[in-house]
Amino acid sequence: MVRPPIAVLVAFLLTLAACDESDVVAVRVRLRDDLSGTLRTSGLVLPGGSGPVEQASEGATWGSRVEMVCASGSFVDLSKLKIADIAFAAGEGGPGIGFVKVVLPRGPDVRWPKSFSALSEEERKSVAGALDPSGKTEAVGSTLKLEIELPSSVIGNGVIGKTRGTKVSAEGSVATLVVPFDTMLTPGDPITWHLTWQR
Repeated sequence: MVRPPIAVLVAFLLTLAACDESDVVAVRVRLRDDLSGTLRTSGLVLPGGSGPVEQASEGATWGSRVEMVCASGSFVDLSKLKIADIAFAAGEGGPGIGFVKVVLPRGPDVRWPKSFSALSEEERKSVAGALDPSGKTEAVGSTLKLEIELPSSVIGNGVIGKTRGTKVSAEGSVATLVVPFDTMLTPGDPITWHLTWQR
């Protein structure tokens, strides 16, 4: 039956249209007070060929194509979580204060950018139309968004080693860090992101 896949595709496109480019390649962590939690990741890869919708269609000349790869999972201890060479740590930073630390290494040999998006700058521009029907996005997959939902409101949110294009923000219990891949692939000190909340 054709209806469920089309409904899912339409819902996905509507959701994507409401997001900005930084939502495409992301890590979203939901942390519990015992430092366990869940995570969701999304990244981009170039497909090996045409997809089922293209193969089942007539009367269209297809252009750019890209696949969004998503996964979800859980962890028992955030301090034991690693995503490629991105390291996480969490614990008690003092009486009644919880902390999270995320270290993103930088340089031409780091693995994490290619784990999320192995697309070249030219490929990121050429596939933008496949993900953004409005045509407003010039390139996709040029940044990684790290989003951490803490057990309670964020009271501290700071970055050491902040580079050009890095953005941090917090609203309620959710803190966000956006880092550009191009800058992170140049030599330099790692970015260390520190968060605190009241336990």
